[in-house]
Amino acid sequence: MAAIECPNIEINKQMCPCTEVDCPRRGICCECMAYHANSTQWPLTACMRGAKRPESTMSLPDEHEEKCAQYEKNLARCVCTSEKCTRQGTCCDCVRNHWGTGKRVACMRDR
Repeated sequence: MAAIECPNIEINKQMCPCTEVDCPRRGICCECMAYHANSTQWPLTACMRGAKRPESTMSLPDEHEEKCAQYEKNLARCVCTSEKCTRQGTCCDCVRNHWGTGKRVACMRDR
């Protein structure tokens, strides 16, 4: 995996929902979600599957002003199932919006 510049990596690491604890993509949501959604090996969809969101992260912002540098690429490979989600293409914002809000988890449809 090529390293990418992620402006949100520090906040992403605080609340990473990837259940694969040794995932080298931890904190880079777009790469992690794309990898797990397209993987043919375990864990197929490690992100957000069965992981509990830490209560302490509920106050973290769920949207960033800066668009992700991979926005267009992320849109093309988006795994969010919410048709009305305005955060698609900015995976970390999408994860924070959907994860642990009491709503059905929209991210990580099986591809």
